[in-house]
Amino acid sequence: MEHIILSHVSKHLAYHDILINEQHGFRKLFSCETQLITAINDWAKSINQKKQTDVILLDFSKAFDSVPHLRLMSQLDHYGIRGLSANWIKAFLYNRSQVVSVNGSHSHPQPVISGVPQGTILALVLFLLYINDISENIKSQIRLFADDGIIYREINNDQDHVTLQEDLDNLNNWVTSGN
Repeated sequence: MEHIILSHVSKHLAYHDILINEQHGFRKLFSCETQLITAINDWAKSINQKKQTDVILLDFSKAFDSVPHLRLMSQLDHYGIRGLSANWIKAFLYNRSQVVSVNGSHSHPQPVISGVPQGTILALVLFLLYINDISENIKSQIRLFADDGIIYREINNDQDHVTLQEDLDNLNNWVTSGN
């Protein structure tokens, strides 16, 4: 069933061109190489014009484990993934629990309220949908490969430094607010 849902969601994303072009992770015709080539091309243009470009490298720790289920379900609805597919994904996410075992003693099962199940074929596309709106409040350039990213900006004046810092602050707010 997971393959069927993945196929349906992937076709929906492609048909409606939903995923941002800045995302190079786990997509046809995109790769870590295309992410780097795009960024390096932008930087080379600045260098050729003898301009400075400030670059910030990003790595979202435990990103796949930190996806809030409620927010992800809201994203699915926002992008038009509803009905049976959304209901199946909700059951896929919500019907999970975890147990801690230490020296043969086990805790009571606790519901898992965040994260996409790693190792599943659907996890990657669900993560891409979750992170898809990350660039909405970013004025600088952003390039993503799944949960790794680069933010950069050509620096022409002091305001460009301020804008880059504001972008970093907005990104931090996006991450810490649960979106």
